[in-house]
Amino acid sequence: MEMTGNFEVNSNIDKVWGIISDPNKFSKCLPNVISTEVTGDSFELHFKVDAKKYTSKFIGASYLSNLNIKFSANMQEKQEKKHVLISGTGSTIGLKFSLLIYLDINSVSDNTNVNWKANIELGKMLKLFGNETIEQAVNDIVKQTIDNLRNILN
Repeated sequence: MEMTGNFEVNSNIDKVWGIISDPNKFSKCLPNVISTEVTGDSFELHFKVDAKKYTSKFIGASYLSNLNIKFSANMQEKQEKKHVLISGTGSTIGLKFSLLIYLDINSVSDNTNVNWKANIELGKMLKLFGNETIEQAVNDIVKQTIDNLRNILN
């Protein structure tokens, strides 16, 4: 699954770079994080996601109402005040997924334009829950992340 977008913030490129290139600061943009461990450009996150609205239509799936997700990632391809790639893998309920987030920034007068792309490989989650359910859940999480990032940057 691939998602793309862009937005402009009323912040200079130095502030934007300082947040998107720092795992401690960037992780604060992600919804439902309950713990963060950072070592250099690597970080481990634990999420707790209320999945009731996604799993309630599956008979016998009430045990999936709260998902614990482990996610490990690295910040790579850092190009000062231009680009960063966040590459990671995660798991929940015994299923694995991978995620690549590309963030590109450039100055526009006193503002900064942020272009982003996310490539998400969900493997067996798609088979278990179906495309529609997974797309809704991923879209919700990505929207929350982008909204949080925009709010922190403004």
